[in-house]
Amino acid sequence: MSDFLSKFNKDKYKDLLDEREDKPKQSDTPEKKTHDQQDEDQSFIEELIEEAVENEQEKDDNDQLKRPQSTISNYRRDAEEEVEIDLDYRKKKRLQRWLIISGSVLACLFIIFLYYMLVHVKVEDFAGRPVADARAWAKENNIEIELEQKHDMEYDANQIISQSVPAGKKIRKGKSLQLVSSLGPDPEEIISLPDFSEMSQEEAKQWIEDHKAENLQIVTEYSDDLEVGEFIKFTIKDSHIDESEYRRKDSAAVYYSKGKEIFEKNITIPDFTGVAKEEVEKWAETNEIEMTYEESDSNSIEAGFIISQSKAADEKIAKRDKMEVVVSVGKAIVVPNFWGLTPEEAATNYPDLDVTVKQVFHSEVPYGTLISQSVKADKKLTEKDDKHVTVTYSLGKPYLKDFRGYLEGDLPRLFFEEYQSKGANIKYIVKFVDSPEVKGTVVNMSKFNELVPMTYTVEMSISNNAKAPPNPPSFPEDDLGIPGEIDDSEEPSGEVDEINANAK
Repeated sequence: MSDFLSKFNKDKYKDLLDEREDKPKQSDTPEKKTHDQQDEDQSFIEELIEEAVENEQEKDDNDQLKRPQSTISNYRRDAEEEVEIDLDYRKKKRLQRWLIISGSVLACLFIIFLYYMLVHVKVEDFAGRPVADARAWAKENNIEIELEQKHDMEYDANQIISQSVPAGKKIRKGKSLQLVSSLGPDPEEIISLPDFSEMSQEEAKQWIEDHKAENLQIVTEYSDDLEVGEFIKFTIKDSHIDESEYRRKDSAAVYYSKGKEIFEKNITIPDFTGVAKEEVEKWAETNEIEMTYEESDSNSIEAGFIISQSKAADEKIAKRDKMEVVVSVGKAIVVPNFWGLTPEEAATNYPDLDVTVKQVFHSEVPYGTLISQSVKADKKLTEKDDKHVTVTYSLGKPYLKDFRGYLEGDLPRLFFEEYQSKGANIKYIVKFVDSPEVKGTVVNMSKFNELVPMTYTVEMSISNNAKAPPNPPSFPEDDLGIPGEIDDSEEPSGEVDEINANAK
């Protein structure tokens, strides 16, 4: 009997309870049991026990004959004492099912949420940030970037203006994110320039920032005349562009003063005496000294070396200060006073000078007297100077020579060489006359062999006799070609050659 009750407790009772649960129920919602329901359950349990006892009684009939009656009562008592019925079993089963279903649903939702989180990403706020930041983020999160660019005054070049997905929203990986980036201000836009001369440096700087005129620079430079911050000038790099046509891309500059530059006197002046000029120039350039070079002759300092300096050696000087040094041009030649010297003495007494002696007619200065010299007396000439000196002496008043017997063709040369080249304006006119002389011969002059004024015209009578026999060759005694004398410049005739040969 105890074995039966043991089986009943574990299996039979469970099956019976399952059969009863299959019956229709008034309500599936768990509620608190009434007293009637508890009595009904108690009766049902007793019925089950009695049925179990009856079913086992047939199996144990033979044993009952051998057992005393007290044993059966003991079994019944033991069964009633050992069997415990859990009245909340069905409630617990329903709760277990609900827990299993809820856990499954929550697990599914978690998996879905986890999958959503893995394939979606939160979009950052890219407004005002560089395009490179957005590209780096997109590459890291497998997002495609579609970029549109436009000019904008608010955002600098390559800064993001807007985005298709708002910041904080999710976007699926592999999708595209549209961005609009700035190209900066329009470089082709014409900007109306202000009058910078009426603006301070800070106002000009603020105007440039407000109008994004990045190619308009503010330049400051030192000025000895203007105070700090005062306007100097405005320039456009391309001189062909008018200020009214200035575009944002055009290069320009507005200049303001930094005031006068002041340097500390911390440069020690060396002793330049006897130093080459090249070394002084190098020192002045290195230390930014405004050096002035004067030249002077010296009998002791070679040409190209320093004779003296305006500031003493070891004195302190600052950048941009002025200084002067005297450079030697070598030993000088003093130009003499040629007054009282003859033309021959003037030409030979001064070999260091290139003296040219010139003689001209003069109506007031006597013959042989100095009229002028091209370089003043006592002037010093150095190796750098032209040492040519022209000395002019007087020939006195012009003396008109006798040109009778000369041919008309010789007259232009004679008058130029004798008078016009020597400052006398002596001219002639021609008059043709009948004469036994050969045609073209000067047979008479209105005046000859006497002094004439500096400007004078003489009348020359020329023979027009074309039938006269030719005169024998004449040999003038000098370069004037006086008739009857021998001219060494002409070749002697054959008879003269024969006479000379016999004389030898």
